[in-house]
Amino acid sequence: MDVLEMSRRRHGELVVVSLAGELDVDNVSAVRKCLSEAAATPDPRLIVDLSALTFIDTTGLGVLVRMLASLRDRNGTMALVAPDGQVLRRLRRTNLAPLFPIYDTLPQALA
Repeated sequence: MDVLEMSRRRHGELVVVSLAGELDVDNVSAVRKCLSEAAATPDPRLIVDLSALTFIDTTGLGVLVRMLASLRDRNGTMALVAPDGQVLRRLRRTNLAPLFPIYDTLPQALA
C-alpha cells in the first residue's frame, strides 16, 4: 500500500492542496480534513493537485465532489490538476470530469 502524502500551501488568493500516493477508503478522512481546513476562508479558491496521485477509488472521488459542492455553496471554486493517467481516466469514466476545471500542470492552474 502506498502512503498518501498531503501538503497545503498558499499562492496569493489560491490554496493548493497536493496529494501524492494512493487516495482510498483508508485515508479519505485525512484528505477530507485537509481540504476542509484549506477551504476555511471566505470565498475559498482551491486547486487540488492530483498529478502525483497513483490511485483514487470511489471514496476519494466522492470527497472531491462533496468538497466542490460545499465550496460552490459558499461562492468558492475548486480546480484539479490531473495530467493524463489513471486519475484522469477515472474522473472521465465516472462522468465527473465535466464538474471540474481540470489542468495538465500546476502552473497552468495557477495562471
